[in-house]
Amino acid sequence: MKDTGLLLALGLVGMIVLSLLLVPGGTEEDRPAPEFTLANLAGEDVSLDSLYGSVVILDFWASWCSPCTKTYPALHELVEQYAAQGVVLVTVSIDKSEEAAREYMMENGFPFDLVLWGSLEEARAVKAVYGVGGIPHTFVIDREGTIRFSGNPTSIDASVVEEVLAL
Repeated sequence: MKDTGLLLALGLVGMIVLSLLLVPGGTEEDRPAPEFTLANLAGEDVSLDSLYGSVVILDFWASWCSPCTKTYPALHELVEQYAAQGVVLVTVSIDKSEEAAREYMMENGFPFDLVLWGSLEEARAVKAVYGVGGIPHTFVIDREGTIRFSGNPTSIDASVVEEVLAL
């Protein structure tokens, strides 16, 4: 099992390096979002490409991270405002255990069908592929899979979402 996780991590890191080389300037925004698959808290695999056609707000987060727990409710509320227009919130949990992420979501009444973990090793591999250092870090990905925003979730508001919806 350790060999599988290591191979997954190496493959994901290779994909990010390749995507940076293929995009002029190698910037975080206006480049294809790296594909990944992680299990959600119900144990079902969720892949980013299965969400193409939706605007995806991808949030790297952990229940032990105070700034994360402060920004998550606002992201969730924003997504609820635009859910009918195809906006979804996908959370990659960097918690040490699946239970910690599930507990936070349940205690605060948040859905967890798109809270992804898989394992700490797998979540960290996706975090590395996206070039995320500290959390919280959020991406807005358009309907075709292009990153249109990368940064702190406090910088995402209705105008950012509406701009991506208009593309």
